[in-house]
Amino acid sequence: MSRKWERMVIKNQKTVNRSRKKSGIATIEESNRKKDADVIIKGRSWMFASLLAVFGLFYLITSAVNGVAMNGIYWFTGISYVLLGVLIYLVRRPVIGIGKSYITVRRFGGDKRIGSESIEELTMNNGHIIIQQKNVKKKYIYTKLQHRFPMDELNAKLREFAIRERVPFKDETK
Repeated sequence: MSRKWERMVIKNQKTVNRSRKKSGIATIEESNRKKDADVIIKGRSWMFASLLAVFGLFYLITSAVNGVAMNGIYWFTGISYVLLGVLIYLVRRPVIGIGKSYITVRRFGGDKRIGSESIEELTMNNGHIIIQQKNVKKKYIYTKLQHRFPMDELNAKLREFAIRERVPFKDETK
C-alpha cells in the first residue's frame, strides 16, 4: 500500500475505534484478538525470573563480602537484576491459545502458531503436556512445575481440540 493510503486507513481506524469505545463495543484490535484464539490459557513462568533475582542478590552479596567499595553502580546493577526478574515474572507469562484449527504457544522467544495438520501427537499427563510436531524434532513441553498452568483445564481443552481436529493424542492422566 502507498503511504497515503496507510495513513488514511490508520486515521479511519482511530475514528472507528473512538466511536466503538463510546458505544461500549470492543475496538478493532480487541475483536481481532478475540477471533484469533477461542481459548487462551495463561500460566506463570518462574524459573528465569528467579534466576535473574538470585543473580542480582548474589552480585550484591559477593561485592559486599569482597570488600569492594559499594558505590552507586553496584547497587544499581544488583537491584536492576532483581527488578528485571520481578518484571519478567509478572509480565511475561507463557500462554497457550487454542483456536479453531491451530494451537498458539508462547515461549520466551515469541509466539508460534501450530496448525492441526502439522501436529503429530498430543501427550497429556497430570503433570505435563507435550506437543509433538510432524517433521520437526522440537517438542513443546509444558510442565505444571515450571510453567504453572492449570493442568486440568488445559487437558480438557486440548482433549476437545484433539477430538475436533482428529489429532492423535495419548491420555496418561490415569
